[in-house]
Amino acid sequence: MASKKQQQKIEFTIREKTGTGVCRKIRSKDLIPVILYGPEHKQGLAGTVSARAVAPIANSEAKETTLIELMMSDGKDCTALIRDVQRHPLTQNIRHIDFYQVLKGHKIKVEIPIRVINKEMAPGVKEGGLLTQSARSLTLEIKPRDIPEDIVVDVADLNMGEEIFIKDIILPEDCDLLSAGDTLVVHITQPKAAAETSEEEVLEAEAPEVEVVAKGKTKEEDKE
Repeated sequence: MASKKQQQKIEFTIREKTGTGVCRKIRSKDLIPVILYGPEHKQGLAGTVSARAVAPIANSEAKETTLIELMMSDGKDCTALIRDVQRHPLTQNIRHIDFYQVLKGHKIKVEIPIRVINKEMAPGVKEGGLLTQSARSLTLEIKPRDIPEDIVVDVADLNMGEEIFIKDIILPEDCDLLSAGDTLVVHITQPKAAAETSEEEVLEAEAPEVEVVAKGKTKEEDKE
């Protein structure tokens, strides 16, 4: 199951000057230096965007799946995705962004986040099981207009010891799965302490029977 999203719009001002000093001045004006790559910009097109406009997208978990309409200063608007966000190592403030141009009707490779829902409703969890999410995303080849914000995995019916693999997930129509289908996404296991307790109980239950057999064998030996 996939979550749909709305396309965002951001003004893109083309710039000719590049370099560390230029980028420093750009950031001082509450702007972010960016580069647009893609089929029509193989060498990269330098530009600037508003920090306030792009930050909500760049800071979200869905930053790489959110379609952005770049309103170019030369009038040639294009649709793009965020491919990379560079941040300051200490402040984590955005310092640079790479955009990738996508063409209408053409499939592109994109990594989609996996969101697990209804964890508290899972029978296995109610029984005291431990729910673990092993995979956080999967990779699809899909048309831009069909890119979902995330892939939702509902575990409301997941029992103790059960698992969900990528091959079990319902994907958007007309897409190609690039991730391995046998990749484990989520499973519920019995807590280690509970498992050890169960083993002790089994041993205790078997002990009397073992003891009786042993005593019976001793009596037979005495008769001989």
